[in-house]
Amino acid sequence: MKLLSFGPAGKERPGVLLGDSLILDLTAASGGKIASLRHLLVQGEAGLAKVAGWLTLEHPPEHLHKVADVRLGPPLTNPSKIVCLGLNYRCHAEEQNARIPANPLLFAKAVTSLAGSGDPVWYPAGEEHLDYEVELAMVVGKTAFRVAPEEWESYIVGYTVLNDISARDAQRSDKKWFRGKSCDTSCPMGPWLVTRDEIPRPDALRLTATLNGEVRQDGTTSDLLFPMPEILAFVSRNITLVPGDIISTGTPKGVGIFRDPPACMKPGDEISVTVEQLGTLTNTIQERPDNRPSVYPVFP
Repeated sequence: MKLLSFGPAGKERPGVLLGDSLILDLTAASGGKIASLRHLLVQGEAGLAKVAGWLTLEHPPEHLHKVADVRLGPPLTNPSKIVCLGLNYRCHAEEQNARIPANPLLFAKAVTSLAGSGDPVWYPAGEEHLDYEVELAMVVGKTAFRVAPEEWESYIVGYTVLNDISARDAQRSDKKWFRGKSCDTSCPMGPWLVTRDEIPRPDALRLTATLNGEVRQDGTTSDLLFPMPEILAFVSRNITLVPGDIISTGTPKGVGIFRDPPACMKPGDEISVTVEQLGTLTNTIQERPDNRPSVYPVFP
């Protein structure tokens, strides 16, 4: 299944893709019992099975929406955590002459940094180097603590595409990554969550990033230094993960800051990131037009 959130930013409703062009409104179909995608995931396998059963049924027209007619938000509008990995592709470590880490290198992005497919990405004030990073993200489907590597898949409900947009000046000056990774709209995600059953080999997927039509990144998840079972086991060793949490697995080589000369994003640019079998996220870089705060996280 392809699960998603659609509608105006901050007012998204959960949905499931029917075919290629229609969305079933899960709030309407459930009589209000599914208020968000995270709310669905909390219901576990029983909730997912119910939604899967709805895919074969007839639905009233008012419960259906054309994909072309709606905005797609980030699939999860209210995750409790967005956990990311740095230096998790051998080729990315090599392009910056960085030492291979002994353990997964973790950092967090603020939930207020979320954005959807097609949303503008606001160019951060005071920055000169705004970068792109195509990533495969895992979505946690049930509460996870001290997960054994061999059991990892049972805790992951599915996968999505994430662009780990990075304000390099803040990242470098702070020596810590949180501020440079957490600017508003710096975490475009989507266009949907693809459930695990549709992706039997997440360790063999191609990832690409294209800036203004030029391919900048082109790698595969087979180059991960720490594979997904190890990632989930490491993250959950002392951190409880809950349904809807995001774990983004790192980016391959080709980011703008390590090109010679550096070639990062500017206002007016269009960045598209794709993960094979998951879809494509496209966003434009824009100057921020006002001082309105981020609408995320959205509850319930």
